[in-house]
Amino acid sequence: MSENPLHWVAAVAIVNFDLELGQSIEHVEPASFLLTEQERLNICYLAFPDSNSGCSGDTCYHFRIRKEYNVAKQRDDITSRDTHFYYGYVFFRQTKGEQFKRGYFQKSFVLLTRKPYINLYSNIVQIIAPQFFESGKVAIEVAMHNFTCWEPIVPGKSYQVPLLGQVLSFHIPSVKDKTQNKPKEFPGHVLAPKPVVLRSIMEHDVYSTLRPLLPHIGILWELVLLSEPIVVFGPSPSATSSLVQTLVSLTAPLRYANDYRPYFTIHDSEFQEFTSKTHAPSRIILGVTNPYFNKALQHWPNVIILDSDPDKNLKILNPKEHSSSSLRGKPGFYTRYKPYLNKDKNVKKLLRNDRQRPAEVENIMLRRYLTELTHTLMIPLEQYISSLMPLQKQLNPFRQPPLLQQFQQDAFIASLNDSNLKINTDLKGLRGNWKELYRRFIKSPNFELWFQSKRTEANQRLELLHIQQLSEADMYSWKMDKHEVEIVDMLLWIRDRYDALQRLGTNPDIQDHLKNHIDTLLEVVPTDLQSTLKPAFNL
Repeated sequence: MSENPLHWVAAVAIVNFDLELGQSIEHVEPASFLLTEQERLNICYLAFPDSNSGCSGDTCYHFRIRKEYNVAKQRDDITSRDTHFYYGYVFFRQTKGEQFKRGYFQKSFVLLTRKPYINLYSNIVQIIAPQFFESGKVAIEVAMHNFTCWEPIVPGKSYQVPLLGQVLSFHIPSVKDKTQNKPKEFPGHVLAPKPVVLRSIMEHDVYSTLRPLLPHIGILWELVLLSEPIVVFGPSPSATSSLVQTLVSLTAPLRYANDYRPYFTIHDSEFQEFTSKTHAPSRIILGVTNPYFNKALQHWPNVIILDSDPDKNLKILNPKEHSSSSLRGKPGFYTRYKPYLNKDKNVKKLLRNDRQRPAEVENIMLRRYLTELTHTLMIPLEQYISSLMPLQKQLNPFRQPPLLQQFQQDAFIASLNDSNLKINTDLKGLRGNWKELYRRFIKSPNFELWFQSKRTEANQRLELLHIQQLSEADMYSWKMDKHEVEIVDMLLWIRDRYDALQRLGTNPDIQDHLKNHIDTLLEVVPTDLQSTLKPAFNL
């Protein structure tokens, strides 16, 4: 099936566990949705918790799998990270009963999408899946019809949408949103019944997820920033998927550029690649529950083993202890990483939980702290990028527009001084070896992705300024001493700039000026040439 990227849901799969057949997909909606055999196998295994997890009743979590096609290209193209993955949101039900083989009913509802809107889709699954288990496939059919009635996904837009008799209200964030965690105003009338309002489509309970690791939040932030490999061992897929997704978001609004798997099993097609000891661990964050990974991943440099008690803080332990057979599996944070920044005294405010602050307040405080920490790092980089922009006087409407200058690591490091670092670090009371942290960060995929975005943004801005200059040029005077060939070249150049304007964003005033330039130049070419050129310049 040709999947529209604006669609909310790619497909819904029902995965059953049979005593004789094992896991199998018994139904896919829509039926036209195609999966490769390997994708089907991966989904089958990811749709169920490992047997050692001890999950009973209803269990919700999510996973992330790579699409099978074009594997070689997608691993090199970090800018298209999410377009080559499916997110699977799972509602697993296990019911005990003598009428079932082995005494248990085990089935999973899996919603597949290309969107990492964790909180939104987790809520969607918890609405649809219980109705599916109660009334069967008709619940899926009605829900899929509801999805087709939703307006396309548009960043910056607020929605009130129907789903199986309920109404969901949420906002799709965009880079233009100035504040996070601010409820959005929904236009028009309110649909009945009263909407379920989602404050964020992305985040769940971040504070509770990170609580056992809050004393080490600075180390975790640096590890994620520098794209270091991390494996999370948890008692359930719910625990691992929540923590992995939270780790990925630690450096927001800076995008995490590497692979991550909120829940990963020994049956996955990429198991050998990620557990191989013949090369350094991949730049990836893995969430696992099977005890076999304790041995298979003992060579990884950063290992988090969660305690069954989610309120118990984890201590930093030497990785050698993790490789010891007698201590393997002991809860803790195993790492040799030495942070570049000193421990922030303001973290104590986050640890001072007297159980009287609402969860929402705790989440806002923690997210604000992490966002400010990332902004502190990025401000000198933003300032340096601004210095790489060509001056406006270097723009010439009759020549190719200049590009952003190359990023020079040594020049950037040299631009750092006590004053500009002090201005930023005083915000958090942070001290440490910032210059070495920058050197490591500049070599990471996270920096590469950020700089690619900044370079594209800057070059597009320069191109737009250049087109504006061309539209304001005195074309009447320019043409006076030009030969026919030069005029035709200029006509082609203006047409090229006109087309570029469509890509950069239509500006009616600039378009009109460019059209006038074309008319002005066409007047001075020979009549026979005019008849040839005019059809090509009929804008």
